[in-house]
Amino acid sequence: MLANVIISTLVVCIPSTFLAVLIGVPAGYFLKVKRFKYRKMLIRIVYTLSGLPPVLAGLLVYILLSRKGPLGFLNILFTKWAMVIAQVILIVPIVTLYTLSGLKNIDRVLENLDYLNVKGRKRYTAIMKEYSKEIMYAIVLGLSRSISEVGGVLIVGGNIEGSTRILTTAIIFEITKGEFSNALLLGAVLLAISFTFNTLLQILQGDVVD
Repeated sequence: MLANVIISTLVVCIPSTFLAVLIGVPAGYFLKVKRFKYRKMLIRIVYTLSGLPPVLAGLLVYILLSRKGPLGFLNILFTKWAMVIAQVILIVPIVTLYTLSGLKNIDRVLENLDYLNVKGRKRYTAIMKEYSKEIMYAIVLGLSRSISEVGGVLIVGGNIEGSTRILTTAIIFEITKGEFSNALLLGAVLLAISFTFNTLLQILQGDVVD
């Protein structure tokens, strides 16, 4: 049981974080360097969505994926796919805002790249190298948000044993049964996984404190 719950947690959290970073980092970069009408309004919307209640995100995804919803034909409600979608909706605004605030001195970096006539793929590769630490922290932030989420995934996943039950929803289930020792054990496993992910990312970044 525990092994299945851990695997389900990883299967949901890792893809949702990857997709959120894939969307959020470019979105943050776009909002940082581009100047266009309603830019400030869009940033305010992103700020608002960064505090989107998980249960509301779960409800919206539930409505979209329900049998009578516009995406009901996908037939993925109460599956891991639905859980990933809910988590991506929650994580993307957070990653976007962190990227937006983390791209310090980006104008100077872009000016240097223009001076060196760096364009195309090489240009974006250079920007990613320059802000690799910020991108890594965005991944950590996304993972931390993903692995601790419970409300949204509970609504769209249904907490089905052997299928959509992950560590956070399993903790809730054990609490409702009055099995607090099991809930604490699952909580310890959740913290251990989070600590392991964060440590690995810091090692990859070379940012481990001596």
